[in-house]
Order: sequence, then structure tokens, then C-alpha cells
Amino acid sequence: MDSPHVFEPAKSKYLVITIDYLLPIFLSIFVIFLFYLAIFSPIFTVKQVSCTLDFSECTHPSVLAELDKLKGQNIFRLQSDAISTKLTSGDFTIREVVMKKSLPDSIGVELQSVYPVVALQVVGDPNWVVLDSQFRVIATRSSDPNVPTVVVPGPLVLTVGKPVTDDVLVQSIKLALSLSSELISVKSITMVDEFTIHITLDSGIVAIFSPKVDELRQLKTLQVVLSGGTITTGIRTIDVRFIQPVLR
Repeated sequence: MDSPHVFEPAKSKYLVITIDYLLPIFLSIFVIFLFYLAIFSPIFTVKQVSCTLDFSECTHPSVLAELDKLKGQNIFRLQSDAISTKLTSGDFTIREVVMKKSLPDSIGVELQSVYPVVALQVVGDPNWVVLDSQFRVIATRSSDPNVPTVVVPGPLVLTVGKPVTDDVLVQSIKLALSLSSELISVKSITMVDEFTIHITLDSGIVAIFSPKVDELRQLKTLQVVLSGGTITTGIRTIDVRFIQPVLR
């Protein structure tokens, strides 16, 4: 008995394209198109770069010049870590860099300054000049930086990124930090002249120091006087510039 014949369709000489072939092809083409659009299209070329430093608009020329180089580059190819490293290594006053991309063509850069440890203020000027631990100028602020502040009588000639060089002013700054570390409640520190520093305590008493005399000795003398509560009763000034304190 002959076995039943099984029908086998002959293979076509022509390419037959079905949905099973078309879908992967279209997906591949679409992915390639998106890749080209993202990397090479001028749509995603950086055109706007905004910058803030401690929530204020950036003004430092070197920072602005560096950020201006980002314009014209592809927004997807920008490396945030590389930009952050370049900015922090080029300017010691920058502690942290946060970069935010806004498609299709905008970049927002937020900079944070290094932590201030002391501030300077000119009499009558509402602004503070903040310094880092090496007494280098970080920036000028219109709000109280909440650090020990030295008030000076005349104009200040300082440059951002450069340390304070005036010896008397440096001594006044060191004194402000010493008083803070000794937890002596200070209302204000005023540099009267190159020989005299007035320190107004929270109690209203004014301690008179000299930047020309050993700071540690003057500080210890003040601590001894303040530790005797009855001694300071009715006293308005404590002058510790001499071997024996002068109370008035």
C-alpha cells in the first residue's frame, strides 16, 4: 500500500517580507535614527548655560569663561564629573558643583563655596567678606555668614582667591577665632587702628587688645578677669594690653 503523499510547498525564488521581518528592521532603523538625532543633531547643542554661586548669580570671570566653553557642545556628551573636577581644581573657593541638563539645549550649574570660618566687615557696610581657614577671600555676602566677624574702620582692598596679607588684620582675625574657640561670648570685634582692637562682649563690657602684644597672654588675662564675677561689677572696659589688666 502506497503511503499518502505529503505536500511540500516549493521555495520561492523571490524574497518574501512579512511582519516578522519588518518589525525588527523598523525598530533597528528607529534606534539608529534616535542615536543620530541625540548625538549629531543641532537640536541638542547647548545654547544656554546658567550659573549660581551660593544661590547668587556667578560673576567670577574664569568660571564664566570655562562654562562658556560648553556652548556648542552636544548636551548628551557632556561629562558632569569632568566638568566638576575642572572647576574645583581651577578655583579653590568652589567646594561642590551640581550640573543639571534641561533638554533640548540648556545647562544649569550650581556652585557651592568652601565653608567660611571668619568674616570681615567695613564700618557702615552691610556686606560681609567671608574667608576660609587659610584667610583666603571666598566671596562677598549680603547676609550674615554666622561666623566670627572682624569690623574694620576703613576700606578693604582684597581679591577673591587671595589671602589677607595685612599683618594687623591677620592678627585681628586670629584673635576672633581664638575667642570663638574659647567660647567667650562676643558681640563684635572692631579693629580701631594698628595698635588697638576693641572686643565688645555680650555683657556690654569692652575688652581692649593689642595686635602688637602676645595674643595668648591677653586672652588668658581676660579669662581670669571674667571668671571673677564680682571684679567686673560696674566695669565698662577691661584693658589687657599691659602686664596688669586695667579696669575702668
